[in-house]
Amino acid sequence: MKRRLFLLFFLISFFIFLGCVTPTLPPENKPVIPLKQANLEAVLEENEGLEVTPEDTKEVRDFYRGGVQLKAKAERLFQAKAYPEAMRLYRSSNDFFSTLFLHHLDEDCATYALFEGTHILFFPNLLMADNYLKMGLILRETGEEGQAQPTWERALFLVKASLQAEPSEWGLALQEELLTLLKK
Repeated sequence: MKRRLFLLFFLISFFIFLGCVTPTLPPENKPVIPLKQANLEAVLEENEGLEVTPEDTKEVRDFYRGGVQLKAKAERLFQAKAYPEAMRLYRSSNDFFSTLFLHHLDEDCATYALFEGTHILFFPNLLMADNYLKMGLILRETGEEGQAQPTWERALFLVKASLQAEPSEWGLALQEELLTLLKK
C-alpha cells in the first residue's frame, strides 16, 4: 500500500514538473487580449486613489486595490534601486493577493464587474507573478541567485494559471521572460 502511494505521488510530481518546464499556450477558444488593452500601467492607473490599508479591506475589490497600490509603490522603489523596501512592498502586495485567493477568487479576468456598469482589469495571478519576477531580480542583484530560481518558478506557475483563465499578450511576455531567466 505504501509503495503504491509512493508511486502515485512520484507520478503526480513528475507530471507537475513537466508542466512547469514547458510554456503554456492560450486556450484555442479564447482570443489573446492585446497588450494595449491589458497591461501593468493600465491596472496601476485603474487602482489609483484613496489608499487601502489592511484594516480597511472587506471586499474583493479592497484586497485587489490594496495589492495593486502596494505594487505601484514597490515598482517605483525597484526602479530607484531601493531594493530592501521594494522587496518588503512586493511581499505585502502578494499578501493582499494571497488573501484574495484564499477567501474569494483565484482567476484572472479582463472585464471583472467591480460594481454595476464598472468593469476593471482583474489580473491577481499576473500581478503576483510580476511581483515574484521582480523579487527574483532583486535577489539576483543582491547576490542570492539560489533563492531567485524558486521565486521565478513560483512566478511561472502563476503566469500559467493566468493564461489558462485569461490569455493575454502581457501574460505571454511575462512567461517568456521567466523561461529565459530560468534557463540561465
